[in-house]
Amino acid sequence: MKTFMRYVLELAIIIPDAVFIYLPLIEDLRWKSWITCSISGVLLSVFVIWAAWVSAVNLLPVIPVLIVSVTFLFLVFFFSVNITLGRKLFCFFTSIMLGAFCLLYSIVLMAGFEAVNDLWESTRLLTIESCLVSLGLSALIGLAFFKILTRDLRMLLQEERINGMWDFLFLIPFMALLLIAWMTPDYPKYLLVGRYRIIALVVLPLVPLTVLLIYYLLWWIAAKISESARLQQESTMLQMESKRYEELRNYMEETSALRHDFRQHILVIIQLSDAGKLSELQEYLSQFHDIAGKSYNGYCDNVAVEAIASYYTAFAESQYTSIDWDLSLPKNLPMKESEYCVILGNLLENSLRAVKNLPNEQRYVNVISSLLSDSIIGISIDNPFSGKIKFKRNGLPHSDREGHGIGLVSVMNTVKHYDGTMKVTAEKNIFSVDIVLHCNM
Repeated sequence: MKTFMRYVLELAIIIPDAVFIYLPLIEDLRWKSWITCSISGVLLSVFVIWAAWVSAVNLLPVIPVLIVSVTFLFLVFFFSVNITLGRKLFCFFTSIMLGAFCLLYSIVLMAGFEAVNDLWESTRLLTIESCLVSLGLSALIGLAFFKILTRDLRMLLQEERINGMWDFLFLIPFMALLLIAWMTPDYPKYLLVGRYRIIALVVLPLVPLTVLLIYYLLWWIAAKISESARLQQESTMLQMESKRYEELRNYMEETSALRHDFRQHILVIIQLSDAGKLSELQEYLSQFHDIAGKSYNGYCDNVAVEAIASYYTAFAESQYTSIDWDLSLPKNLPMKESEYCVILGNLLENSLRAVKNLPNEQRYVNVISSLLSDSIIGISIDNPFSGKIKFKRNGLPHSDREGHGIGLVSVMNTVKHYDGTMKVTAEKNIFSVDIVLHCNM
């Protein structure tokens, strides 16, 4: 029974490993969090007990059993989250690296117990004391890095602009895991010789700390990229406003000139008509066709939103898509214009990309936005789509099809900033996004 308990406690390291895996991915679970945690907890606990019993009966080497346990953990994790393979490997090896560090550090801390470990040479099985220390270290690491795992790493995983990096970023924790495995001593009693144990106690924590420092650096880079993207979006918005202003100025100049000479034009038209010179009259009128055909489409009273609407209307026309605008917005919005325009722009780009490959008669986007009160703005956008769209636990779509989900994470973050709500649905081949923003400025 004592040997069985030693196996249970050592293999139980995969339980905190599972916690480390799921903390950054709580919004990416396939099922509700309590369902996922319950199923994973039961499966892992049953597996640990079963593997410990088989190992205790046959006195199996613990390293291969740990590898099998970790593989089982990966399978449970793999089918319970909705993220790319690169992100899965990144989170998986990060958690396993932290678990391996706890096991190795407990060996160094408890070198006196392990030096007289009767099963070390045959099975590499830790003593009960070392196993408890290992689990305690896991709890301390979870508390120490809770903020990094739940906030910084989660934001890093959601950053769309570094999508291409995940195919190799998992190599960082993987190499750290190999280093920890290489540093595991063959005989713990050697740790008691000279200063090796003291040096190991100081140097070993540098491995996970260095990895987490790299993660923090990546998070900082991602934050700077996001800030740069925001500034780029604001610059683009200013360019749109400038272009819209130029269009309006040209329109006003042309119509002003036409109005100025209107009396003279009427006299010429009357003279040509009285003289019965219909061909000359038609030729004279044709020169005003282009000017008279131009019209000013006013979308709303806000200049920035008007510029966005004008830009995307022209962009939509270039891909034979119609946009039906219903904007009831005042000159001054109760929120930052740049943030509202980023939301609107992201949603429109997502919609236009989704309808791009549909038949021409199905290419349309409906946009409704208005003030629901002095400090509440509503936005609703819908468009047709083809295929199926799966949704993640955070309510955002998860699809391998091009054109869905792009920019929605950024939109959701802004909505959260304004303590708003965002509902995304895909029913009867209509993709809809409904947003309510509480702008207490």
